Amino acid sequence: MQWRNGPHGYGVVAKALHWLTVMALAAQFFVGYAMEADETAFAADEARVEQLKERVKDLDGDPLDAARDEMDRLEDALDARADEAEDEFVADALTRPTDPSLPLAHVALGLLILGLGVVRLLWRRAGLPPWAEHLGPTSRRIAGATEKVLLATLFVVPVSGLLLLWAGNGWLALHIAAHVAFFMALAVHVALMLVHARHGQLRRML
Repeated sequence: MQWRNGPHGYGVVAKALHWLTVMALAAQFFVGYAMEADETAFAADEARVEQLKERVKDLDGDPLDAARDEMDRLEDALDARADEAEDEFVADALTRPTDPSLPLAHVALGLLILGLGVVRLLWRRAGLPPWAEHLGPTSRRIAGATEKVLLATLFVVPVSGLLLLWAGNGWLALHIAAHVAFFMALAVHVALMLVHARHGQLRRML
């Protein structure tokens, strides 16, 4: 077991940092999509309440009572979800009167990813293993470029997300562009690993 990178390949520390980053990114995207679904459901309930307010004007009897009951239920649910976000940081800065644990987890994971990016850059300065012999010049250039893009997005995505949070939507375009760059680089990175899997490329990081 080698802790540092060397002629044998990647060391334990580099591998651990790599897979910690993978898990943090997977968790971050899961939380991010959950936030979108939560916000969409909240907006749908608000829209439904507005529709019911218009409908009750033309109803009477049992249909009116049923519409009022549904409207009261939805309004109570919306109020309860908003009350859960009592923390001003969650309710105002994140502007999501939904489950406060989701945006807080999103911020925490972003900071973790940013920290992992710093540690990985510092560890890379200690030296990288030599290129695998089966990688030709073109594959090496592609691998080097995608690794640089992926490392860069470990900084740009969380930093632009924090700026979006604290400075407003002016940073939204950069945040989205960083996501697109990440997924494009990730696709190329995975494809390259799969192409060279028969040469043991995947085992270099296991």
